[in-house]
Amino acid sequence: MKPIHKLTACALLPVTVACSAVSAFADGGDQMGFTTYYFTDSGSNTVATTAFNLAKKLLDATVVLIDIELDHVTVPPVTAITGATRPQRRKDETFEKNRGQIIVGAEQGLGLYAKVAGNFYSSSEVDYKSTGGIATFSQELAGRNTTLTLRGQYNADRVGELLEDGSLIEQPKKTYQALASLSQILSPTTVMDVTYDMMYQKGFLSDPYRQVRVYDGQGASTLADELHPDYRTRHAGTVRLSQYLAPLGASVIGSYRFYFDTWDVHSHTGEIKFNKYIFKDLVLALDYRYYAQSAAWFYQDRYVGPEYIAGALRTSDYKLKPFSSNNAGFSLTYLLRGLRGSGNDLDFLENAGIEVMYFRYFNTLDFSADILQGTLKFSI
Repeated sequence: MKPIHKLTACALLPVTVACSAVSAFADGGDQMGFTTYYFTDSGSNTVATTAFNLAKKLLDATVVLIDIELDHVTVPPVTAITGATRPQRRKDETFEKNRGQIIVGAEQGLGLYAKVAGNFYSSSEVDYKSTGGIATFSQELAGRNTTLTLRGQYNADRVGELLEDGSLIEQPKKTYQALASLSQILSPTTVMDVTYDMMYQKGFLSDPYRQVRVYDGQGASTLADELHPDYRTRHAGTVRLSQYLAPLGASVIGSYRFYFDTWDVHSHTGEIKFNKYIFKDLVLALDYRYYAQSAAWFYQDRYVGPEYIAGALRTSDYKLKPFSSNNAGFSLTYLLRGLRGSGNDLDFLENAGIEVMYFRYFNTLDFSADILQGTLKFSI
């Protein structure tokens, strides 16, 4: 098969500023981005995020990356103890906390279309700390029409619980993850991606703040802390097909993901995205995702019996219930390349853009959320 230029394949991706970043590095440019993100759900929980990232090309085949993210989380007063995911301390007051995250890394070209990358990750908040490392290898094959990517990741977390007196109890959790992905250009307008990823977790896998109501034979109840298994292995396979529609100046991307794990949770995810140039420098993207899953083997609607006060497994995590969900939204991306003019002072706008995105999430458990995000990205 004749090699296809990278910019042709890029047109098959969601037509956003991220696509411009690919060509910017090919041309020797650097990238800087700023993102603000707001999330609110039907439980009145909110998350406000500000993120900054910088990718700097030092040598012909060397790129360094830094990503900084700050979150502000607000959880309302506790109105029902069961299922609460916040400290019981000062439960009649709104609980607020901040989270800081930093990622630093480097990517090195090896020649013959191969690259390796390494990243270090650290995240900290008042009751959760995480550090980790990511290693990635990618190789273009078959005339650069095929790309193989291998990735490994390790995280060491400290899961904390804030007690009534303000003291903190921490318990360890470790995560090992591996991914293999194959991207194949099928034609000048079609790309197929196949991915398999596996994750193994061990340690404290419960939420220290969630409690489960346990009943006896007479209908009386008491509260017990959530108790999950101390290990979990997850598997997922994804197939994605991207098609560029030249007559429409648009692209469509369809994907399917199947997931299963050792807790007996199985899920199916289908997603379709449509991207269309509305004007020369304005892109509209439409996105819809459907998700359905089974329950964990130890999940019950109602826990009855003294064994659940003792050591029997129990959960109030809605993500371990059987449910389905819908996620639909849109984004508008304005490419700033048209503002460059004839001078050189605005050349950094060549690969710059502003994106605004909104998504609405809802599921069969009467939970819903609104997600709003704004992103500015430009070359330097």
